Amino acid sequence: MQSLRDIRRRIRSVQSTRQIARAMEMVSAARLKRAQARLLSARPYADCMETVVGKVCSAGDQATHPFVATREVDSIGVCVMASDRGLCGAFNSSVIRAAEEFAKSREGVRVRFVPVGKKAVLHFRREEKELVCSFPELGPFADPALARNLTASLTRLYMDGTLDEIWMVFTHFISSGSRRVTVERLLPVELEEGGNAVDDYGYIFEPRARELLDTLLPKYVETKVFMKLAESCASEHGARMVAMSFATKNADDMILDLTLLRNRARQSAITKEIADIVGTAEVLR
Repeated sequence: MQSLRDIRRRIRSVQSTRQIARAMEMVSAARLKRAQARLLSARPYADCMETVVGKVCSAGDQATHPFVATREVDSIGVCVMASDRGLCGAFNSSVIRAAEEFAKSREGVRVRFVPVGKKAVLHFRREEKELVCSFPELGPFADPALARNLTASLTRLYMDGTLDEIWMVFTHFISSGSRRVTVERLLPVELEEGGNAVDDYGYIFEPRARELLDTLLPKYVETKVFMKLAESCASEHGARMVAMSFATKNADDMILDLTLLRNRARQSAITKEIADIVGTAEVLR
C-alpha cells in the first residue's frame, strides 16, 4: 500500500487537474455559444446566396464559367480544417484521418493538401505530405478576413491550373454533442439542378446573367469557405467542452477512489499504533 503522504500528494495533483479541466470546460461552453450564434446567423445568408446563384445559373450559360466548367483532373487539392489547439478529443484526428482516406481513394491523381489550423499543418509537415499552402493560425472563431485570404489562395491555385479540383474536409456542426466529418467539393462549383425555374416567374436580370455570375460565383465560393470555417470552429468548441466534461468526471471518480484509499491507509496506521501501544503495555505489566 502507498504511504499516506503519497496518497495525499496524488489527491492534490488530481484536484489541480480537475480545476483546470473544469475551467476549460466553462471557457469552451462560452465560446461554443458565441460560435454557434455566429454560425446560425450566417446560415440564412449562405442559403439565400446559393438560391440566387442557382437562379442566375439557370438563366445564363454557366457551363462556360471557369468556376463551374469541369475539366480533366490531374491534380486535386484537399483543404483540411482542424484546430490550433488540442484537448478536444478525436476532433483533429478524425478530420485528418478522413482527409488521408479520401486522398488514398483518388488513385492515379496527384493529391496536394491545404491544411488550416496548427494541428493540421504540423501533422502534414511531419508526414512529409505535399503542401501547396498552409494557414496555421485559425483562431477561436470564424474570421471573415481568413475566409477571404483562404478563398483567394484556393481560387488562384484553381484558376492557374495548379489544382483541377478543390475539396474541403471539415467537421459539420449538428449540436454541442454531435458533429460529423464531411468531405465536400468546393471547385468546380456543384449547383443543384431543378427548383430554379426562372421562366416560371419571368425574372429579368440586369446586367446579364453571365455578368452577374462573374461577381456572384466568387462571392458564393467565399461564403462557402466562411461557412466551413464557422462549422469547424463551433464543432471544435463543442468537442473540447465534451472532452473536458469527461475529464472533470474522471477526476472526480479518481479523487473518490484516492480518498477511500487514504482513509484505509489512515485506519491501518491507527490500528498499527493501537496494537503497538497495547503490546507495549502488556510488556510493561
